[in-house]
Amino acid sequence: MGRQNIIDKAIRPLTTITQITPAGVIENVARAGVIPVGNYKGVPAFWDLDKAVNQPLVWAEQQHILGNIDGAGVNGLATITVPAAAAVGAITSVTITVPAGQVWFLNAVVGTCLADGTGTVVYNWRCSLFADALANPLGGVYHTANLATPLGPQNDEFSAIAVVFNIANKPTLLRLPAGATLTGQLTNTVAVATGVVGTMQLYGYIGKTLVA
Repeated sequence: MGRQNIIDKAIRPLTTITQITPAGVIENVARAGVIPVGNYKGVPAFWDLDKAVNQPLVWAEQQHILGNIDGAGVNGLATITVPAAAAVGAITSVTITVPAGQVWFLNAVVGTCLADGTGTVVYNWRCSLFADALANPLGGVYHTANLATPLGPQNDEFSAIAVVFNIANKPTLLRLPAGATLTGQLTNTVAVATGVVGTMQLYGYIGKTLVA
């Protein structure tokens, strides 16, 4: 009998694909099993599962309303109290954090500060998802310039129709995954502050978490 070449056709699970190329997978498909490969700008490329699977699921998350966020309670209301005689430049912050296992979709963040009749404080809010040039752990501010008080209500809205009412609004809901934070801030601007109270209110709903 002639010589027989034994071909190893065992399928072994891959623990990483960082050391192989699409061309290599195609050549050794019997060993690698099945890995989706596509044509991207004329060259073979692996599918990006984040773009192909996770990102479309973000849209599906919005279709499930599992709870209401109505500007009240621990999820919807933060009260910001600046003490009397606060130092110039002192920032008083209150943070709302998205609980573990939840995803929030907000259509409005509303700031109010009617208690200050002398213009001694300015208002802004931060989101942990926004980049900050100074690497502030609370994230970047929403308003480039702080808003003077008295203030109320300042409606920062997120929806397709919102930009019709104010060009500064955004055309899509603000998605906040678990652990994301929104922080309302009042900053004192004078040598001797009076006691000032403001609020940050959130409006939206709790979606169905499909993307970790």
